[in-house]
Amino acid sequence: MITINNGSVHELLLAANTGPFMQAEIVSLTGKGKLRVTCNWLYSSLNCDSNDNSTFLWQFNKIDDQHISLSPVNSCINKTIYASVRDDINYYLQVQAPYSADWITAVGRDEIIGFKLQGTFIGAFTGFNNKFIALNDNSDSHGGHTGFRLRSAGDTFNQNAQWFVAIKNSLQQHIHFSGVKYDLTTIEKEINTLNMTLDNDVLEKVILQINS
Repeated sequence: MITINNGSVHELLLAANTGPFMQAEIVSLTGKGKLRVTCNWLYSSLNCDSNDNSTFLWQFNKIDDQHISLSPVNSCINKTIYASVRDDINYYLQVQAPYSADWITAVGRDEIIGFKLQGTFIGAFTGFNNKFIALNDNSDSHGGHTGFRLRSAGDTFNQNAQWFVAIKNSLQQHIHFSGVKYDLTTIEKEINTLNMTLDNDVLEKVILQINS
């Protein structure tokens, strides 16, 4: 039995076998909210909504020590669906193919996501084009929902591409996750260790979102 007692996503990733290995929430360090899927909104785009602090769990599926696929735990349909980097629509991330609106229910090139931890909790995601997966600066409004969409188009690991990964459950029997407290001291230590800077109001929002 391997015990992860400090919330280290990197340790959990390395200890895991291929396949589903954890459920976690993903929070943008911009303060714009948790990463989520809004079903049937712009081909079920991945987005952040700063007005929605409700729980949104992602299943992380290990491909190797540097690559994963991502599935919303609560699917839009009665099958597992996958986040997909769409080069056919400006490298946006969606769980539906554009134009056809077919659901993405298998993992191919577009669904393989690079995953690199910068510290204990903060990491970067990249698409098959080796660009950082980052939030748009501006939100999109459509059909009664407003959210900040994601594209695999970032050239630098800036704040729009920085993500806090909060483990909720380990999914493999040989790994025990003992839990961690994501409080101000813990998160400030991580940010300072990585020489990052967050405005106080943004930091307060991020802590609230991580713990809500």
